[in-house]
Amino acid sequence: MKEKIISLDKITFAYPGNPPVLEDTNLEIYTGDFVVILGPNGSAKTTLLKIMLGLLKPQKGTIKIGTSSIASPLIGYLPQKTSFNQSFPATVQEILELTNKKSFFQNGDPTGQIKAVLKKVKLQEKSNSLLGTLSGGQLQRVFLARALLNNPQILFLDEPANNLDIQAQDELYELLHNFHQEGLTIITVTHDPNSILDYASRFLYVDRRKITEIPKDNWRVV
Repeated sequence: MKEKIISLDKITFAYPGNPPVLEDTNLEIYTGDFVVILGPNGSAKTTLLKIMLGLLKPQKGTIKIGTSSIASPLIGYLPQKTSFNQSFPATVQEILELTNKKSFFQNGDPTGQIKAVLKKVKLQEKSNSLLGTLSGGQLQRVFLARALLNNPQILFLDEPANNLDIQAQDELYELLHNFHQEGLTIITVTHDPNSILDYASRFLYVDRRKITEIPKDNWRVV
């Protein structure tokens, strides 16, 4: 049975000196949802994501994250722009070892955890490869692996397929589909609903300070 895992109640958010970008907004997300957030440029899609992540604090309203069985769910986050120098002389394995080692590896074997997560994103053969030798799609999967290291119950992604070719996009969305089938709750921002249409379960449209849920069939291209 699905449980409510994120609840936004009458949220209002404005950046300093500007009118609200979200106003009196409500949203409920349930365990096992695969949610796509859509909307025009500047409509507060990323802002909404960051509010749910706790990176931005609304001026009004309340946010609740967790269920009766998961009081404080673990969260993974793949931001839109990952600041990284691809020429940095490090391997995939080394980058993942550097990722918040203290938090992620307290209760287990780092090498085993990294091996497992690289297998999940189908990069197990690239563990000793330098980042500079990877394709754009492979590099994005390294960042995805980094977001999965703590075995999150909720995965947030902001435009994860940006600047990827069609094949790399398909590979990425197929991975997300697999994770969703395993029970992971996924919330992603995108500007192209058709590329992810077959995988997502819910579509939210953000515009004019409000969130509207759009039936999936309304996005289907005939």
